[in-house]
Amino acid sequence: MAPVKSSGRAVSIGAFALLCLAWGGTWLPLKHGVAHLPPLLFVGSRFLAGGLVLWLWAGRAAPPPRSALWPGAVLMVAANYGLMAWGAGRVPSGLAAMVNFATVPLAVLLLAGRRPSPGQTAALALGLAGLALLAWSAGRTMGGAAPAGLGAIALGAACYGLGTLRMKAAAAIGSPIRVAAWHSLAGGALLLMLSAATEPWDRAVWAQILDPAALASWALLVVLGTVIGFSLYLVLLGRWSAAAVASYAYVCPVVALALGALVDGERPGPSEIAACLVLMAAAALAILPHPQPKEIR
Repeated sequence: MAPVKSSGRAVSIGAFALLCLAWGGTWLPLKHGVAHLPPLLFVGSRFLAGGLVLWLWAGRAAPPPRSALWPGAVLMVAANYGLMAWGAGRVPSGLAAMVNFATVPLAVLLLAGRRPSPGQTAALALGLAGLALLAWSAGRTMGGAAPAGLGAIALGAACYGLGTLRMKAAAAIGSPIRVAAWHSLAGGALLLMLSAATEPWDRAVWAQILDPAALASWALLVVLGTVIGFSLYLVLLGRWSAAAVASYAYVCPVVALALGALVDGERPGPSEIAACLVLMAAAALAILPHPQPKEIR
């Protein structure tokens, strides 16, 4: 049975590597997309289209039970990506990715319902310090919109972390593709309803949809972020612990920072780099093995 186990491990590692490349590569298209279209409309339509592809791939499967549907649709898609899209238009893509990917494992740790160990407590304190330093530095060098954007992204990531915990048991319900499809469909529909209530849907907006840059960004997010990335994420949740899956936080920011520098010429300053290093150290402390904490009663 050893070769079977080894093969399964190799598949999981390969899925993890693809997940990091897919999600690390979505931040630049997101930044460019929300520069052309209202953020909720942009990400809502992206998830609706991606969910339709996944639903067809899953053989038009019926939705999972509501207990497995709504944590992902509301927390992991609508809340997280709505806040993320709003914030991504206000900060460089690499820094936005850094905040998101560092906050997710910290949120998983904070919201897991267990008393944190000393190392985990240090991770939470370090993460808060890193976020505060990055917000202060970004506000000083990039203007008042940057801290608000970073805060929105961090809040969305916290929603994602909570959704991860709620979905850990549900990830084993049926096909991961089926679950991902219905999360995307329901979350995309919620985002579009919010967009219709709060954003302009006039002729100028619809004209922007046909802009080649907007279309390219939208298509990349549908394929990389929704169809490939979200499916891989749910597959890994069924194989690994939530904290182990959250270790993509180490790799995705490197991809996002590299693309931001190569394509858009983004160059974080020394204080932003220092804040990012603090955030990565906090993520490392959050993800590394710790003595089993006691349940909070």
